[in-house]
Amino acid sequence: MLEMIHRIFKIAGRSRKKIIVGITFNILKSFFNSFMMFGVFWILLHLENLTPTIILQAFGVVLGSVIGRFFFQWMYDRTMSGTGYDIFRDYRLEIGEKLKQAPMGYFSDQNLGTIQTMLTTTIADLEGYSMLAIEQMTSGVAMAALMSIMMFFFSPIIAILSMIGLLLGLLVLRWVRSRAAQYAPIYQGAQENLVSKTMEYIRGISVLRSFSKGEEGQQEVRSAFQKKWDADYGQEKATAGVLRFYILVYKLMSCVLIAAAGLLYLAGQISLPYCLTFLFCAFTVYSDLETMGNSAFLSRKINTELDRLEEVTNIPQMDTSINKLKISCYDIALDHVSFSYGQREIIHNLSLTIPEHTTCAIVGPSGSGKTTLCNLIARFWDVQKGMIRIGGQNIKDYTADSVLEYISMVFQNVYLFHDSIENNIKFGKPDATHEEVIEAAKRACCHDFIMGLSDGYSTVIGEGGSTLSGGEKQRISIARAILKDAPIIILDEATSSVDPENEQALLSAIAELTKNKTLISIAHRLSTVQNADQIIVIDHGCIAQQGTHEELMQQNGIYQNYLSLKTEAAGWTL
Repeated sequence: MLEMIHRIFKIAGRSRKKIIVGITFNILKSFFNSFMMFGVFWILLHLENLTPTIILQAFGVVLGSVIGRFFFQWMYDRTMSGTGYDIFRDYRLEIGEKLKQAPMGYFSDQNLGTIQTMLTTTIADLEGYSMLAIEQMTSGVAMAALMSIMMFFFSPIIAILSMIGLLLGLLVLRWVRSRAAQYAPIYQGAQENLVSKTMEYIRGISVLRSFSKGEEGQQEVRSAFQKKWDADYGQEKATAGVLRFYILVYKLMSCVLIAAAGLLYLAGQISLPYCLTFLFCAFTVYSDLETMGNSAFLSRKINTELDRLEEVTNIPQMDTSINKLKISCYDIALDHVSFSYGQREIIHNLSLTIPEHTTCAIVGPSGSGKTTLCNLIARFWDVQKGMIRIGGQNIKDYTADSVLEYISMVFQNVYLFHDSIENNIKFGKPDATHEEVIEAAKRACCHDFIMGLSDGYSTVIGEGGSTLSGGEKQRISIARAILKDAPIIILDEATSSVDPENEQALLSAIAELTKNKTLISIAHRLSTVQNADQIIVIDHGCIAQQGTHEELMQQNGIYQNYLSLKTEAAGWTL
């Protein structure tokens, strides 16, 4: 119990004071609840000569107990009812900031289903149950402890028996928690597997159908649902019997207290009012503790979820500095750069200089490291050896966000947000005017098709741009880059989805966009690379050839062989 409260307190941040105050109110509520026994005792003590004054005094004690209990319950609710949501709202925001600063390789290595489960199901459970578990556990222990202390002034024997019952119940509670500990990780894993398999099935449903594998794909999802059912059922089966035994312990101890009170009365050690008061206490002393069994299970579940949360959110951070990059020139230099995905080296000891205001085209076989090279320049990853400088500054010494302020990127696989077309274009410049958006769209050759949509620039597109064609998405992303107007442009096969009739206009727009800027372009069309100031041929993570189109055509090598094939595919992505 204390471990769970300590761990929640550790991540509570600015809500820590609320938890302390809330626990205090909860203990005070238990105190007033247990204080009711004095009202009962006062009536029983004067049972043979009751007067209106005695009844009024007892009524005042009981009324004060009820008012105090409900007042402090109300204060607890005001303090703690939303605290779980406050804590994990802030925690989600903290995770979001960490994800923004994580290397892109983190998302490749991590199971996206695990991350999604953690940000949704796991945190939702913690939001809803963490404060409930704290309330029930502190209330149950406080109630039993306070009533035992009060009974000590009337009969030390009854008080000791009551404390023994409390300790026995807490021992059984540890057993409940240990049983829950066995199944909580299984439940968590089944939940993550379910989300992962469901997401995989939905994303790959077109491929499954095209290969007539829809039924096979469903089998994995059905299996994930079955595993989740098995985990839920196993968890309930493992703990249900133990929880009943936990409640039985307190019921039996209540019987022991009743018997002890009766025997003490028969032995003449306590009077009848005392005996009847103890009988009343025997039924109430453990009342809150009986509901604590579920809280014990919850505490183990919460601890397991906190373990998983810490594991998943132990996100590697690239930014070790708070310095922001400030430069006045935009040349790019790679100095003996090496980079690996795990044990597989992608870039090997590569050196390259791209002067500002020049165009560099990168070509090479699929998997040669072209996109990885561009991602290193944009600092989506950090190099393992060597350094990358922009404007003479080592980008590793500055925040990734400040580096990206100088770079506009258009990716091969375009992602658009579930929002209006105008907001998608304005993503790189949120304060842009409508006229600026239209101008950027015209330069990217997408104004005409946008105006043909039902709501024009206010048309809301599906998540990921699912309601647009590949070429339409690509042109909107280029409009987004045009509007950002960064001094360095990286095009990762940006024209791959553009139809031939718009290609020339789009190339003209890109040429206008890149005037007096530093341009790095990965492309598979000859028209995109032949006018570049320099062409870099990458092969197995190294520069195999370097020069202009004319110079490379005079050399026997990869570039000339590629062009002689007169094809734009055949395993090559230029």
